[in-house]
Amino acid sequence: MKNGPLEGVRIVDFGWILSIPHCCAWLGTMGAEVIRVESMKSPDLVRVAGPADGIAGLNRGAAFNGLNYSKKGITLNVGSPRGRELALDLISRSDIVTENYATGVFEKLGLGYDELRKVRPDIILVSGSTLGTTGPERMATGWGPNACAYAGLPSITGHRGGPPGDLGGTWPDYAIGTMMVFSVLAALHHRNRTGQGQRVEIAMGESVTAMIPEAVLDYTMNGRETPRNGNRDPRMAPHDVYPCAGHDQWVAVAVTSDEEWRGLCAAVSRPELADDIRYATTAARLARQDELDEIVTAWTRERAKDEAMHALQAAGVPAGAVMSTEDQMADPHFLDRGFAVEMDHPEVGRRTVAGLPAKFSAMPQLAYRPAPMLGEHNIEVLHGILGLDEAEIARLQDEQVVF
Repeated sequence: MKNGPLEGVRIVDFGWILSIPHCCAWLGTMGAEVIRVESMKSPDLVRVAGPADGIAGLNRGAAFNGLNYSKKGITLNVGSPRGRELALDLISRSDIVTENYATGVFEKLGLGYDELRKVRPDIILVSGSTLGTTGPERMATGWGPNACAYAGLPSITGHRGGPPGDLGGTWPDYAIGTMMVFSVLAALHHRNRTGQGQRVEIAMGESVTAMIPEAVLDYTMNGRETPRNGNRDPRMAPHDVYPCAGHDQWVAVAVTSDEEWRGLCAAVSRPELADDIRYATTAARLARQDELDEIVTAWTRERAKDEAMHALQAAGVPAGAVMSTEDQMADPHFLDRGFAVEMDHPEVGRRTVAGLPAKFSAMPQLAYRPAPMLGEHNIEVLHGILGLDEAEIARLQDEQVVF
């Protein structure tokens, strides 16, 4: 369909926390039927993290609701024999399974790839891990920040002369989640051509290392360690993030050419610098970056970040205000592109969440739906898909199989 290219694709989602949930939100928004399997035996950590309005509750987690939209949700204790049977029955009627448990957990539950192929030979299994499920570090676990440390990113991140620094936050989870989306689409394309399913494994550490190829190759081929250099660039100057008026307000500036340098000089009311031999070429500017930073900072400190950004852009200089989450959700550009999406959640009400960071010409209206409440679709899935009657579902709830 025009607005649901993945309509007819069913995904059984065992993912939790960030990367797999982010991946499956993409796929559900593109029309796939994503059935998220949870259990009160081990609730998702983000279900209770940062509850909306500060009111605790399993359906109020802001991160959960912002990560798990466009899905259905069931509660199934797959650690029980009957729960595992039901999970395999559901998988036999599905196309894709996703999981990012610690290494070996999915296999211990009796849901490893070989077991899944017995009930659905062409199944596609997507697994997320920290450092892979084979090799000497296969038991490593972690979130995005320590995956970055495993990958080597902090060693090249930080101020000149300072210690290694992490980039903060959990951005690798989102980057890897997006990679998983493309992996799923590639696996579906392969199956459509060959009839073969496959197991796709994406290790977060490996993926982050792949994002710093210059540093890896320079050390491997030349024995050189990439120095930490703040926000500076080896080919552009000035290139940094500069303080603006107010508390913790910043604007990023990147001068990539002599023409942009002349534009910067005009914008900061220092036109005489455009003809100054000390800054006439990129090489000259790279040699005097401390001086350039002082010149730019003297101008940016007196202006709001948006004012500085617009003035520089008007002069042909690449510049962007460093935005907080609140700034992004109110930014006219993001709003115009449909990135900020309002959803009406049954328990927390109408909320704005970050949608897909892309527009599709053939999909003018994406299939956004609010994140599922815990067990919200038990009857729809267990009765409607697996054929269990209400009495059996009630009995399974009493036995804490549907739990």
